[in-house]
Amino acid sequence: MTLSIRPLPQALGAVVTGLPEKFDGVLAEQLHEAWMEHLVLFFPQAGLDDERLVELGSLFGDLAATTPGKANDARDMTTMGAGGEILELDSDVDRGANVWHTDLTFAETPSIGALLSMRVCPERGGDTMWLNQYRAYETLAEPVRALVDTLQATHGRAPYTGTTVHPAVITHPVTGRRTLFVNRGWTAGFQGLSSIESNAILRMLCEHAERPENTVRWNWQAGDAALWDNRCTQHYAINDYGDAKRVLHRVAIYPPAAA
Repeated sequence: MTLSIRPLPQALGAVVTGLPEKFDGVLAEQLHEAWMEHLVLFFPQAGLDDERLVELGSLFGDLAATTPGKANDARDMTTMGAGGEILELDSDVDRGANVWHTDLTFAETPSIGALLSMRVCPERGGDTMWLNQYRAYETLAEPVRALVDTLQATHGRAPYTGTTVHPAVITHPVTGRRTLFVNRGWTAGFQGLSSIESNAILRMLCEHAERPENTVRWNWQAGDAALWDNRCTQHYAINDYGDAKRVLHRVAIYPPAAA
């Protein structure tokens, strides 16, 4: 089967079919180019078991369940895989992702992306939405962009996680595009501002980014997978499936150690 990459009509996303049995450098180059262009790649019915999840994810960098090395913060969640690089997201244990967020921004070096495989899917509900942080930044009014360009944001929820500071706007190291880098889930506020000022600006930026025209929504089926760029997206796991079971396996992707 020939690899096919079909862009979606929304603000981000493309559907990829025809994954070969062997994952090699040619595939990595094709997928990386599409990943940078479309921000999120969806693989319907890819059927990635844990071995192939790790194999595919490793084409894009080093893998960890959450944060790498001694700073690992799995928050008492289940990890698996030969190197403990797979995080299991089980609805019976944690439904905490039903808020717009970017993964692991409380880390000094956040992940560059993630690859997620749906293992047990509810019959109804349980979709995930992603939003385009490039577009969120580029559609801000110029005076607001000028302000946000100067801000440093604190991320993390101590003592639940560590905390760190990142620029509110970053330049993507591959595409060179400027992107908003704050989110409702992990951004606590802005350095040097009062709580009133900080809360108002953060709320404005989140509401601006989360507008429907900036988003795409994926209706999961068991066996689907998704790869997203953590530097220029947010996502939201919709908790609308009642007591039904929902289980996913995820690897977080980091720059190769030698890079």
